[in-house]
Amino acid sequence: MMNKKLLPLAVLTAVATGGLSTAQAVYVNNNGTGQVLIYPYYSVEGENDTYINIVNTTDQAKAVKVRFLEGMNSQEVLDFNLYLSPRDHWSAMVTESASGGARLVTADESCTVPDIVGRQGSTVNFREFQYSDVDEVHNGIERTREGYVEIIEMGVVTGDHEEWATHDSSGVPDNCGALIDSWSTGGTWSNNRDMDIAPASGGLSGYGVLINPADGVSAAYDATAFGNFWSAGDWDHRRPGSVLPSLRSGQATAQVIDGNQLYDVTFTDSVDAISATIMQSMIMNDFVLAPEINAGTDWVVNFPTKRFYVFPEPQFAADRPLRPFTTEWDPEKAEACEPIGMDYWDREEREEFVRDVDFSPTPTTDPISLCKEVNVVTFNEANVLYASDRIGHNLDVAFDNGWMQIDFTRETGRWMTGSNNVDETPLTFYGLPTIGFGVQRYTNGDLDGLLANYMGLVNHKAVRDIRSGVAAD
Repeated sequence: MMNKKLLPLAVLTAVATGGLSTAQAVYVNNNGTGQVLIYPYYSVEGENDTYINIVNTTDQAKAVKVRFLEGMNSQEVLDFNLYLSPRDHWSAMVTESASGGARLVTADESCTVPDIVGRQGSTVNFREFQYSDVDEVHNGIERTREGYVEIIEMGVVTGDHEEWATHDSSGVPDNCGALIDSWSTGGTWSNNRDMDIAPASGGLSGYGVLINPADGVSAAYDATAFGNFWSAGDWDHRRPGSVLPSLRSGQATAQVIDGNQLYDVTFTDSVDAISATIMQSMIMNDFVLAPEINAGTDWVVNFPTKRFYVFPEPQFAADRPLRPFTTEWDPEKAEACEPIGMDYWDREEREEFVRDVDFSPTPTTDPISLCKEVNVVTFNEANVLYASDRIGHNLDVAFDNGWMQIDFTRETGRWMTGSNNVDETPLTFYGLPTIGFGVQRYTNGDLDGLLANYMGLVNHKAVRDIRSGVAAD
């Protein structure tokens, strides 16, 4: 029996849009809705603000975990529960705090536990508790200034709790206070977190907007949406402040589309399944640095599951790092570096290489590496996103305009193997799990008293490398 399934385009389309009810496996939904959303980047550096938007496209009330993670090692800096009314939209802004970190500000009336709108100024500061006693450097509140966002549906809300979360004709929820009381000591959810909760059903969508008022620019991006994160009939409704559910809480089966091929594969660890859906051997994008338009380009490269492979978790005894990553987290340096290959071309096909290869004897230099969970690569010190040196990297290139590829397979050991659901033979995914985008800015400055600056966002393109059989280093 073949260990790859070749499906007609119509069938592939049905799978990608959730059209086949028998397909119970986590997948990236390119139509933009799902049970999990990942926003690759937020920042308050350089006077940036970041707007986060979540939409419940269904006619059901939703219990949603909202989790902000700092960019170095995805340690949680803010976590709360959000209860969305049917067809509800929630929005908030990440901006600089008085303490030098980041904070969340919202005037949205949708119910959160704890209540944000009810706080003074409708704001809550991000927190450094999870990493401050672990890492020896970069362990202050400023580390919260850059990171990314996870949104995980915990289940459908029913019964009295649905009624309390649902907005009335004035646009205000019926009783957010009752939801807060339910999680308080002696409350219904405090005693039984599954009361009035039904299986997760998906239908969440979202986007982020990077805005810099001082520069007069903004750029929007779609959150990456994962469908069927939970197995059919599953949910996991947790109290506010819990580190669960996480990206490791879902099912261990994945569906991955590569060209016109559909792969069904089961892994021993659920985090491998969601990693497989975004596993890339190579990513590619443009850079624009044309001096005549004062252009600049930054790339955001996010490894949203990296912490599960490189950072020890008390509840799991396995050593780190785990494949596909090759370096464990070093608390003395606050990094876990992954050497990469970089090649780039100008728009006339001239090529340059960025590698740690030289004539002998070679100088003592470090290879080009990406060391954090969120990495910002700026070209020729353009600093479009004003990334800090905690997650930022400068790359000097020889051309004003062109395109570049990052190769994740030049280091051995970057692979994961699961069981092909068609014939149970091994199926191996090579590379690293990644999402992200490039940001281009054109700066014309002040024209007749008005800012004439522009910024646009371009998603990375990618190549997959999926093979039958067990990988060998």
